[in-house]
Amino acid sequence: MSTGTRILVLSSLFILAASLVGNAAAMSIGIDWKQSPYLPESVFSGVTITPDASIAFAGGSQILVRNWNGSMRWGGQPGFITSMSPDGEWIVTSNGVTATLYNRSGQEMWSRSMGGAVSAVAVAPKAVFVVTADEMGNWITWNRNGELLHRNKTEIAKRLAIAPAGNLIVAATENGLRYYSSTLTPLWTDPREGSLDEHIIISTDGSTILTYGGRRLSSLTPEGELNWQVDVSTAAINDVACSQDGSFIVVGSQDNAVRGLDRYGKIHWTFKTAQWPNAVATSANGVVVAAGVNDGSVIILDHHGKEQTRKQFDQRIQPRTLVMNRDGTKVVVADQRYLYGLSLHDDSASETPDEMIFVATPLNPVPRTTEPTPVPTTAIPEVTMPEEAQPIPVTTKSSPSGAWVLLPAGAGALWLAVRGRS
Repeated sequence: MSTGTRILVLSSLFILAASLVGNAAAMSIGIDWKQSPYLPESVFSGVTITPDASIAFAGGSQILVRNWNGSMRWGGQPGFITSMSPDGEWIVTSNGVTATLYNRSGQEMWSRSMGGAVSAVAVAPKAVFVVTADEMGNWITWNRNGELLHRNKTEIAKRLAIAPAGNLIVAATENGLRYYSSTLTPLWTDPREGSLDEHIIISTDGSTILTYGGRRLSSLTPEGELNWQVDVSTAAINDVACSQDGSFIVVGSQDNAVRGLDRYGKIHWTFKTAQWPNAVATSANGVVVAAGVNDGSVIILDHHGKEQTRKQFDQRIQPRTLVMNRDGTKVVVADQRYLYGLSLHDDSASETPDEMIFVATPLNPVPRTTEPTPVPTTAIPEVTMPEEAQPIPVTTKSSPSGAWVLLPAGAGALWLAVRGRS
C-alpha cells in the first residue's frame, strides 16, 4: 500500500469516527407549551411533575395545574405553601390560617382552619392523609374527606415531606430535623446543634432523605441515622435533586456550579455556569441532568457532567422551578413570567422523542470508611468517575460517547494491517 493511500484511509477513518460522534451528540430542546399565570405580575414557584409527565403543577403567587396537551388547566389560588401528591391527583394549598384540598380537576374537596397562619403542608400518596402545620406549633392530619385524624402541638415546621410509603413525616423545624409517624407520634429528633436545614428531599424508593440549607447537604436513613453531612459548595445551595434510589445527587449552588455526587457524598464532577444555577433536576436513573441558570439558560448535561445542549430564555429561571419526568425526556421550568413544557430531542436519530436520550454507566462509588472532608473554599477540581464493566440495562440506543471507541480501535487495526503488508 502506497504512503498516499495509507494517509487517505487513515484520514477517512478519522472523519467517519468524528461524524458518528457528532451525529450521536446532536440534540435540541423544543418548547411544547408556554403558560402565563392567570393574573399579571404573578410568579411561579415550587414546580412539580408526575413521573409520566401527565400533570404539571406550579405554586407561587397563584397555583397552576395543567396536563401536557393543555386540555385541562386550572388555578389562580395563592400557592406559596402548597404540595401535590406524587400521582398528581391531589393538591393541598394554604391561604393564611386555612388549608384547602383540591382534586386534579380543581374541585375543592374541603377547606379547614388552623389555630394560626399555616407554615407548611404535605399530602401523602393517594391523599391517604394530609398534614398541615401552623405558626402556633399545631400539627394536624386530615383524611381525604377533611375529617381530623390526629393532632399534636409541637415545634413550628418550616417544611414538611411525606415518605412515598406514607409511613413517615419528615419536618425541618426551627430547632432541627424531626421524624414523625403518620399518627404524629415523634420517632426521631436530630441531636445536632446549629441545624441549617431548610429543604427536604426523599428519594422515590424511600431509602434516602436529603436535607440542605446554606452550604450544607446531609444524607440520612429513614431511621434517622446520619449517612454523611458536608459543606458541598463554597456558597449557598440553591437546589438539589436525586435519582430514584438516591445513588446520584445533583446540586446547584451560588458559586456558579452544578455538581454530581454519589450516595456517599463524594463529588464526581463540577460543571461551571455563567451565573447561579437556581434549579436542578435529574431523570429517575440519574442519566439526564438539567440546570436552570439565573441568566435564563436551561442546560442539559449527561451523567458525567458534560453539556449536551442548552436553550436560552429571555428572563432568569426562578429558584427551585425546574423538574424532569422519569425517563428524562420532558422538563417543566419557570422563568419570571412563564411556565414552559420542554421536550428533549435527539436530532440525529429516527426514534421518537419519548425514548431515553442518554445511556451512561452509573456512578461506582467506594463505600467510605471515614468521615467526608468538607469542601475547601478554593476551586473544586473535577474528578474522573470510574466506569463499570456493564452499562445500565436498557432497551434504547447506546451512549453518544461510545462512538469514540472507533477512533483508537480503527487506527490500531489499520496500523497492524499496514505493518503486515510492509
